[in-house]
Amino acid sequence: MTTEPYGKKNPFPAPVLSVKHLTGEGSPKETIHIEYSLDGAGMVYVAGDALAVIPSNDSSLVDALIEKLGLSPDSQVPTPEGGAASLRDALINCYDITNVNKALLTKWATASGSQELETLLAGDKDALSDFLWGRDVLDLATEYPASFESAEAFAGILKKIMPRLYSIASSPNAHPEEVHLCVGAVRYTARDRKRGGVCSTYMADRLQPGHTARVFVHANKNFRLPEDGDTPIIMVGPGTGIAPFRAFWEERIASGDKGGNWLFFGNPYKATDFCYEDELAKLTADGRLKLSVAWSRDQEKKVYVQHLMVQEGEELWKWLENGACFYVCGDASRMAKDVDAALHEVIQTWGHKTPEEAAEYVADMKQHRRYQRDVY
Repeated sequence: MTTEPYGKKNPFPAPVLSVKHLTGEGSPKETIHIEYSLDGAGMVYVAGDALAVIPSNDSSLVDALIEKLGLSPDSQVPTPEGGAASLRDALINCYDITNVNKALLTKWATASGSQELETLLAGDKDALSDFLWGRDVLDLATEYPASFESAEAFAGILKKIMPRLYSIASSPNAHPEEVHLCVGAVRYTARDRKRGGVCSTYMADRLQPGHTARVFVHANKNFRLPEDGDTPIIMVGPGTGIAPFRAFWEERIASGDKGGNWLFFGNPYKATDFCYEDELAKLTADGRLKLSVAWSRDQEKKVYVQHLMVQEGEELWKWLENGACFYVCGDASRMAKDVDAALHEVIQTWGHKTPEEAAEYVADMKQHRRYQRDVY
């Protein structure tokens, strides 16, 4: 009997090699660097790809939920993959208990007999989405007590826990049989309870060297280094957006590429938020990387990566005219739009172009894969 190769249908149990903090004490952000072994996985990736990580839920949240529902943690329930496990193990490893959608709420309304939920489900869509935002299954169990005839009946209303995608922060040529991630831990308080992003806190709090996590490689064919290693590249990645660019510079150095590398990085404070500071210091000292950094809170007026692009517009335009590829990674809602606007401004100002001509220039860059984005 041949075993199925590791991949999306059969995630690899990747041993954790190390977990370390990239941000210091007192930082407004919590960013970690986590390294996994892929030894024996038979999975290959290239710089620009993502790693899918299937998280496990926080056991204390699971225990609180089971207690609230009055179910036995040892009751056997089916798992989404077709096996069976105790209710506690299934809720930790298999089922999503941190997101509530309309389908789940509909089943909950039936189990709780709540008229309030029935009214909400029949009413305004915006009111429903406001209600669902930030609520988890423990909130429902607390606010709208429900009874289930068995643990199996409860598990039957849940969706399976989904993988989360993270840009890979390593080059396979620099770190054979390993994969590294740069992850921002999401934490917040809602309804008087501390909460966190399921996967980011799983990696930051619950994974330690020697543990394993279920992973598979997700190809990102629209985010690739230029085939010609002599082509210069400009990388714009504030915060955890730096992740794929670490893979890029490692790959280019490992391959002996001669093209220039220019990184625009940004974070709140230099003292606490300088991710990969030692690596970047060495690269700049060795002349392998040009680095422009925006520390947004180190002075009264906030400075972001897009402001640096405009300040260094003359040089940026020279790189573009020299055939440079331009990459952006990070927040889609604001940063990527501001960076795009700054790019147009630089092309207009230093290329002496009208807004229409600048737009055509950018469109041409996209068509020739000289402008690529990995935004989320």
